[in-house]
Amino acid sequence: MNSPSRLQVAIVGGGLAGTLAARVLREHHDVTIYERGKTAIEVGAAINIGPNGVKILEQLGFDRTRVGSLPVGRTLTWNKQGELKLESDMKCVEEYGADWLFNHRADLRDEFLRLATASSDDLKIGGAPATIRYGAEVVNVDVDQGVLTLASGEVITAHLVIGKSADGIKSRIRPLVVGDAALSTARPSGMSAFRFTLLAEEIKNKNGGAVPDLLDPTKSACLNMVLAFDQTNRSVVMYPCRNFEILNFVCIVPDMSLKEATSESWSAAGDREELISLFTDFPPAIVQYFKYATDIKLWQLRDQDPLPTYIKGRTVLIGDAAHPMTPHQGQGGTQAVEDAEGLRLFSEINFPSYDVAQILRDFDRVRRPRAAQIQNNTRKSIERRSAEDIYSFAKYNWTYPGIKECLRRIDAGVEMIQF
Repeated sequence: MNSPSRLQVAIVGGGLAGTLAARVLREHHDVTIYERGKTAIEVGAAINIGPNGVKILEQLGFDRTRVGSLPVGRTLTWNKQGELKLESDMKCVEEYGADWLFNHRADLRDEFLRLATASSDDLKIGGAPATIRYGAEVVNVDVDQGVLTLASGEVITAHLVIGKSADGIKSRIRPLVVGDAALSTARPSGMSAFRFTLLAEEIKNKNGGAVPDLLDPTKSACLNMVLAFDQTNRSVVMYPCRNFEILNFVCIVPDMSLKEATSESWSAAGDREELISLFTDFPPAIVQYFKYATDIKLWQLRDQDPLPTYIKGRTVLIGDAAHPMTPHQGQGGTQAVEDAEGLRLFSEINFPSYDVAQILRDFDRVRRPRAAQIQNNTRKSIERRSAEDIYSFAKYNWTYPGIKECLRRIDAGVEMIQF
């Protein structure tokens, strides 16, 4: 298939990575997102985006006020006895060039969808909005030729296929790109996470109208972490989002401590009494929050060895389809943002035609080693023995100059990430 100056791009999955990839590509190409869901529903609670990702978002017209994003001003790290082990004032703008933002995942997805599909006049950019087709489940892809088959039997041909499935962990496209089923399966990490949110108003009502520091809008947003610092590697992470209207919780436990193994299911309903029982040795004020929770999800955390490639033929993997990782470094969403920025390699408007395979090779030269290192950093961070260990990889994680500068450095024989 010849590649004209304006490519037909098919993105499989309309989640965070897919919609942001559409925003990057829509200015110069014709983009269609194939979403198997019937509507734009985003599963999950809150998500943070590091300065490395926020710098990219700000270049793409991201509006943090629409999202209710909160810049992180400080972090507090406690042990399970309730002793403060580390307090850090965050100066992310000064050190990394952008804020570190807390967001509600659904709000962030809505903003990415706006950036992908709003009129070009509204966004003050060129090109045409991406098209999103709901209820369009992709059941097969010829990754070399760029041919997609939908569950309906419809066949679509594209110059470029982006594999961010609607469920990246269980990506159908990953095995087609990687080829080895053993390498293409994300396996249990041995840890699971209880996730839930509480409304600020609900917390106030249960506390006689008192506003916890974590939800005080007159103060800077704070990340609170309480860690067992023992062989269980349990932790409770709390932070506000949506303009301090919501308090987000992530409570990580070893699978072996759960009443029922979660290895057969990636996500399930969480049991409140079980959650409370697993943290009885944590500060009572933390456990009290658990008693307020009504809609708890239990997510098994999956781990993936770094893949040998993200590309094959006309197809590229991004987001969780490429590099699933546990949340211990908070980089899953931010790496999806970096992936989307990498697709700027297809945005050289002077190209009369595109050598898709060569551009994907350049994408892979940067994105795969970068994300693989963060996957490895994340693995190392699970067994945290001190508060300082938590932030030992922050400078690497939050330092990223963009794909074009990384390619220049690689070609010059110097380190891609410098700090």
